[in-house]
Amino acid sequence: STVLCFPIQLTAVAEAGNAASARAELAELFRLRIFVRMLETRLVEVLRFNKGQVYTVSAGDDISTSPPPLGKARKGTLSIGFECDPAEADELVNVALGELDKLRDGSTAFTVANVDAALMQERREFEECFQKNDWWAGTIQDLYFSRCQAVTEDIGASMALWWQVRSEVVSSFNADSALQTLLAILPPGGPS
Repeated sequence: STVLCFPIQLTAVAEAGNAASARAELAELFRLRIFVRMLETRLVEVLRFNKGQVYTVSAGDDISTSPPPLGKARKGTLSIGFECDPAEADELVNVALGELDKLRDGSTAFTVANVDAALMQERREFEECFQKNDWWAGTIQDLYFSRCQAVTEDIGASMALWWQVRSEVVSSFNADSALQTLLAILPPGGPS
């Protein structure tokens, strides 16, 4: 197993009494999740299908270790992992980092088809989860202990805000949003 781990920090910061700041932070989180899905798909294409040297590829974000107080930026990691022959690991790390560079400089870009595929997958998974009681219980519990709840101080208002922001991000996300998220989260020359 090989894992590349990048420190990330969100730019939007929820502040006490400021619903717009909670909305901006939620939107950034939703954009991050869609971007990570697109990145994973791209790396599967490049590392598995083009290079044929990996068994699996995954990408994920984790901001669970962020400072909980309002007014502080969320921090965490974005990880890219794959399984391969250990003798090929260094080459594949360079290919993955190279693909990130190509996405940043525009020599390869996310396409409308990439965005549509990610959003379709997002919608399908959401429709599936939406029908399950455990998803609702987990979502409401997560929101209850979230920064959004600390701002709204009402679980109904938090759920409504979460729902609205998710819908807005999913309906407006495009290739430019993906690029802007990449540049904000993983700027050129960032550590890994």
